[in-house]
Order: sequence, then C-alpha cells, then structure tokens
Amino acid sequence: MKKISAENRSGLSARVQESTAAPHDLAGKGFRLRKLALAVALALPGAAYANSTGSEANIPEFDLAFIQGGGEQLDLAEFLRQDNVAPGTYRVDIYVNRALTGRRDIRFDIIDKSGRTKPCLTLEVLEKLGVDVEKLKRNGVIDTGLPDRCYDVSELIDKASVEYDAARLQLHIGIPQAAMLRSARGYVDPALWDYGVNAGFVNYQFSGRRSENSGSTSDYYSLGLRNGLNIGQWRLRNESSLSDGSGNKRRFTSNRIFAERDITSLKSQLTLGETYTSSQTFDSVRFLGIQLSSDEAMLPDSQRGYAPVIHGTAQTNATVEVSQNGYLLYSTTVSPGPFEISDIYPSGSNGDLEITVIEADGSRSSFTQVYASLPQMVRRGMLRYNAAAGEYASNNPDDAAPSLATLGFAYGLTNATTLVGGVQWAEDYRATNVGVTQNTPLGAFAIDVTQSNSETRQQRNRGQSLRLNYAKTLAATNTTFTLATYRYSTEDYRTLGDHVTDLRFMDGNHRGRAKNRFDITINQSLGSRGGSFYLNGTEQRYWNLPGSSQQLRVGYSNNWGSINYNIDTSFSRNDASNYKNDKKQVALSISMPLGSSQRSSRVSSNLNYDNQGRHSTQMGLNGNLPGQDDAYYNLQAGHDSSGGGSGSASLSAVTSVARVNAGYSQGRDYQTFSAGASGSVVAHAGGINLGQPVGDTFTLAEVSGVSNAKFSSHAGVITGRNGYAVVPSAQIYRTNWLTLDARDLGADTELLTTAQQLVPRRGSITLASFAAESGRRVQFEFRSVDGSPIPFGASVQDENGKVLGVLDPKGMALALVDQEESTLIVKWKSDSCQAHYILAPRKLDTRFDKVQLACK
Repeated sequence: MKKISAENRSGLSARVQESTAAPHDLAGKGFRLRKLALAVALALPGAAYANSTGSEANIPEFDLAFIQGGGEQLDLAEFLRQDNVAPGTYRVDIYVNRALTGRRDIRFDIIDKSGRTKPCLTLEVLEKLGVDVEKLKRNGVIDTGLPDRCYDVSELIDKASVEYDAARLQLHIGIPQAAMLRSARGYVDPALWDYGVNAGFVNYQFSGRRSENSGSTSDYYSLGLRNGLNIGQWRLRNESSLSDGSGNKRRFTSNRIFAERDITSLKSQLTLGETYTSSQTFDSVRFLGIQLSSDEAMLPDSQRGYAPVIHGTAQTNATVEVSQNGYLLYSTTVSPGPFEISDIYPSGSNGDLEITVIEADGSRSSFTQVYASLPQMVRRGMLRYNAAAGEYASNNPDDAAPSLATLGFAYGLTNATTLVGGVQWAEDYRATNVGVTQNTPLGAFAIDVTQSNSETRQQRNRGQSLRLNYAKTLAATNTTFTLATYRYSTEDYRTLGDHVTDLRFMDGNHRGRAKNRFDITINQSLGSRGGSFYLNGTEQRYWNLPGSSQQLRVGYSNNWGSINYNIDTSFSRNDASNYKNDKKQVALSISMPLGSSQRSSRVSSNLNYDNQGRHSTQMGLNGNLPGQDDAYYNLQAGHDSSGGGSGSASLSAVTSVARVNAGYSQGRDYQTFSAGASGSVVAHAGGINLGQPVGDTFTLAEVSGVSNAKFSSHAGVITGRNGYAVVPSAQIYRTNWLTLDARDLGADTELLTTAQQLVPRRGSITLASFAAESGRRVQFEFRSVDGSPIPFGASVQDENGKVLGVLDPKGMALALVDQEESTLIVKWKSDSCQAHYILAPRKLDTRFDKVQLACK
C-alpha cells in the first residue's frame, strides 16, 4: 500500500465535507450519504492509498479490507469523484458571503498545479463583486498591467474562499467584510431582477356594520380594492372603493388606474394612465397621461420614502377610516384604547390625511394627520427627476381639465448640498421653482421659492410661495424632528389645484386659500426606562378668512415592569369660519398581563375626558383564544357620561387565506354588529389561490404536489390544494430568502430544495418553485438469492434508473417510492440484481414500512 499524497487527502476531505453538508431530509438520501462519508472519514487514519493513473488520476483508490464486514465489497467511486468541470465558459449565479449578487459568464481554466479547473476571476470581475481593488493594488498583490489575468481570491485575500456547485451552476465566494467596498453593500446585479410571472390579483378590505339606535336600524358597508394584472414587463393597477349604507347613495370611486413598467437603463418607472404627479417639487395632482420618474429603490443603499404613522384613541370597538383628498384610503376596526396605523398606501406624497373614528354608537370624531415629506438629498453627481404630461383629472366632476406638463429635479452638487427645482405648465398657468437643501451639523435644512402666474376670465394672479423645511435626529437626546415645515404664500400665489378651483368660481377667487402654515412632528426617546414622547402639531392661516385652524397632539408611553401605560392629549381649534370650535381631550390607558407567559391574556383600562364635559371609562380583557396562535378575543365593559353603560365583544383571526374579524356592541340606546375581512385573490397559471392581504410586490410559492406546506420565513402562509401559496410581501430589488418548514410534512414527503432566493422588481409577482417528492417511505432489506452479502454502498434504483438510496452495512436502504408495486434494481461495480415488491395497505400509526426482499 502506498502513502496518500497531500493533494489527494485534501481533495478527499473536501469531498467528504461536501457530502456531509448536503441539506436533505434526515430520513432521505442526504442522511445516507452522511453515514457513508462518516464511515470513510473515520477509516482514513488507517487507510492506505494507491497511485492513480490515466483518466482517473483525480480519483484515489483504497484498500478497503480494513472496514469491518467486508470492505472489499464497498463501492466508493461515485462518492470520491472531485467536483470538477471541463475548462470553458459557464453562466453562473454568483453568491458573495451567501448573498446572491450577480449572474454572469465566468471562464473556468486550469490555473494551478492541482490539475483542477478553477473560476477565472479577473480584475473587472473582482470590481463588480465589490472587492476593494484599490486596497489590493496598494498591497501590491494585483498587477494592473494584466487586466485579463486570472486571480485566486483565496490567495489574494486572507480567509477568503471560492467554491463551485456544478450541479446548480452556483459560484460561492466568501470575502471578509474588511476587504469589501462599503458602497457596494446592498447592490444586486440588475441581471437578477425578476419581472415575475403573468398573474392577476384582487386585494380587498371589507368592513360592515348594522346599528340599531332608538328603534331605527341603519347599515353601512365599505369595500376597498387594489387590483392588478401583470403581463410580461408591464403591470396594470387600479385602486377603487365602494361604499353603501342606509340613507346614503351607493358610491363607487376609482382613484387610480394605470399601466407601469421598469426602465432599467434609466433606473426609472414609466407610467401611463390615471395617477398622481410626483410631489418632489410641486404639490401632487391627479392627472391622466404619461409620467417618467426616477426610482431610487433600484440604486444601492437607496432611501425609501416617508410613511406617516397615525396615532389616536378609540373609546369603543370603533371603525377608523383614513381619507386623502376626498378618497377613502383605508378602513379598519380597532379596539378601545390607543391605536396606531402604519400600513396605509397614500396616493401621492402630499395631501393631509383625514382620520375619522366611528364609535360603536355611531358618533364620529375626526382629526388631521399632516402628510408631507422633506425633500431628500441625493449623492454628489446624482440626478433624481420626474416628468409628466397629460390632462388634469380632479375627483370633483365640476372642475376643469386643462392640459398640463411638469418637470422636477434634484441634483447632488456636493456631498452636503442638493439643488432642487422645476417648472409646471397648464393652460393659463405657469409655475417655476428653485431651491437648495443643505446638510449641516445642526440638521438638514431646505429652502425653495415658487413663482406662479395664473389667469382666469376675471383676473390675472402673480405670486410667490416660500417654504422652509428642517429635519434632525439629536443622537445625544434621541430626539427626532421627523418634519418641521413653514410655508408662506402671498395672496396672489396659486398652486395648480388653486388655479383649477378658481376656474369653478364666478369671481375667479375662491375663499380659504392657504396663507401660511407650520407643521412639526417630534419623537423623543427617554431611555430604556424613561419611555417615549411624541408631538404632532400644525397651524394653518388663510387668505380671505379670519382666524386660523390649529391641531396639537401630545403623547407619552412607558412601562412599569409588565404594566404598560399611555397618556394621549389632543387640542384642536378652528376659528377660520363663522363660529369658534375648540376641542380638548385627554386619554389614559393601562394594560397588564394575567400571567408570565407570552400568551397570557391582558387586562386593560381606558379613561377619556374632554372639555365638553363628556367622560368615559372602559375595562377590557384580550388575548389569544385557547390553543390558537392566530385567533384573538377582546371583551369590553364601560360607562359613558352621556350614554350610560356599554359592553362589547369581538373576535379576530389571521388565516392563510384572509384576516377576519367580527364584533358586537351594546349600550343604553343602541346595539351594533360589525364584521370585516381583508385578503387577496390571485389568479395564475397554476390556478387560483386565496391569501392574506398583499402588497404591490409579492411572491407565489409552489411546492409541487404538496399541500399544507408551511414557510418558516413567513408565518401563517400555507400551500393550498394546488401546491401554491401567496407570500404577501417582498423587498424590491433586493435579495429575499424564502424558506420552507419541513417539520410537519411527514415521512412520505421529501423536499429536494428548502430555500429559494428571489430578487423581485417593483410590482412583480415572482414565482419560487420548490422541488418535492411524495410517496411512501419504505425500509427495504435486501438479501441475495445465494446468501452472499450485497456490498455496502450499492445504489438502489427504480425501473427508470432513478437512485432511491444506498445500502448500509446490513443491506438495508430507506427509500421513498411512488408506486405500490414495482421492481427495484440494486447496482454495484459491474454487477447488479433485481427485486420485485408489493406493499401492504398503509398503516396510519407507522412512519415507514419495512419490507424484506430477495434480490435476484
């Protein structure tokens, strides 16, 4: 016996490591390979090796007589072949530090003495992967004069590694973060951006209530819809709502309907149809036409847009409606006490949100949430733009529909300074904007001026509007000025919306145009034990109207051990009309668990007072239904100074196909029944599936032939009868992991893949396909007819040559078969035998069957 070379030993170790790392089901083929690899690895210290020659030079040969039970019968040829490929160019998926970062053609050459082919990583490829090439140049390990030279990353960078999976065409590169460029973090090659599949969906949100008050009955229903159809690179979208009720005329409103697609080369979105202009420079307006806008989500490390968070307090089981520009955006049912809404989809980036709280007794209260965004800075040399042309399309049928065109831009002049500006044109209307945004140690400041010229049949108007914005996070005090804005407009200044409204008035000058306005939002953290504080305030004054409108909301929340408490105060005044209306309200809420478990129910108390002398008290109990992780109950009892005693009960549940809720409230003069549901219906090539509410971008997951499969990366998502599931959300232009949970599938299902990576484009419906096999798990024990043992390591195949398993030292193999009766073929070296089997009826109390077979 000859001594093994170091190269052969390292090659075998790598091969054993690859076998043991295969992520297969413990009862399946991967486990059998791991058992075999473990046996070989344990035997290596005493093994002897022979020289390899000819075409098998890379496959070491063993004297296996030392293995107990007849090592001479062990056939390891299939397990000792190195994972090598022929020299050439292959298109591969490139993973850097386990993240999918690109797909490109890579040349494989023999570049060292081992005789194995390795990927040729040139200087250009290393730069594309985000390696800090300049640092390597300074260290003298890269020769810039040879751009086509092949480099071995493991030699260039300490602790770097390169592995190639030939079966999956995947190149895995591990590089320490210190050797990577920071600017490359988050970058995903556009070649990987997925348009998804052709599919259509309806995302719905329904709420309804029936109230009986003093002998009269009234009903109210609302249905919000977001509809979509994806065809190739185009996506069609529609937002609409339907409302109906006793004494109200049924009303159907379509807010937006448009077609959209990516323009990858421009990192932009092209939109055709009825939608809203960008608010980057001018106020957002609804129009019918064409729009081309930058999409910063396509860029590495891009910043996502500002989204408002709405805070409020409900006194009973109430319905909360959120409207913008007269359109109902959102409707949901909340329990008594403080609530928070953070998942709305505003139509544009401008336009205050009107929040209406409808209590169980039918009483209403409203407040306004400021919704405007501070102009975002861009990096030096970067240009962000938006351009639109079309026809003004107001929700008011009495408004004019002039032709319009608008252009806005933001250009990064320096790392701290961004120039902004734009022009807007419509029939008898012109506007020009110019401004600057500056980042300073004191915060981000922005100032811009807009000059408008408008003309109606009665008069000409020429005016200016000055806007000052400020945003800052004070790290020392954990204070965040989310938005602080002041705006002043001269009497003759007109926005495009003002101009269209002027055309509707006989005198060409409508009342209530904005004069000046101040908005502020502050969030203050007081430390881990000090709680948190928030403040939202706004003041608005108008031309041609006296007085002003003011709103202020201040809140504080904290906990004492497991007891949570919140104080919320609000003040509103509107004396810019013929009467003065001041309203002050304070609310206190306390909740605590009835036990130490995370699933313990919580008891709560809510107190509300206002300056009109009304006060109410609520006591409640809420938590999970027994034995249900996704079903909840809420019980309330209370007293109102004007309505007397009241009580309510509600149930809600999150299922794989929808979110549902139902409730009942009763007071001295009323009783109310409410119900709601939200979810999605998705139609695709594989059938129709129901799912939870989906975002504009989501995923269809297919587990072939397997129903009730769960996903560990998304709770509550389960495949239906057709093997598909609706995964409700995805991060656009970024790598998304989707992972199956195989724990509850049972022994009769084997997953060939358990994880997928997706890089969805904006608005795409991507498809993640997981390969799976179903059948019956059987432990076969083979015996040859003449009594001689069948070699350990022999492969068990079906009649089509598919490998089902490998024999262990006792001649047994655990296999998944899809037929009740068939013939198995056992192969080893140059010999084989066959065995016919017939399975007995399935026993429900066994994980797998045991069958003894004679192999002929």
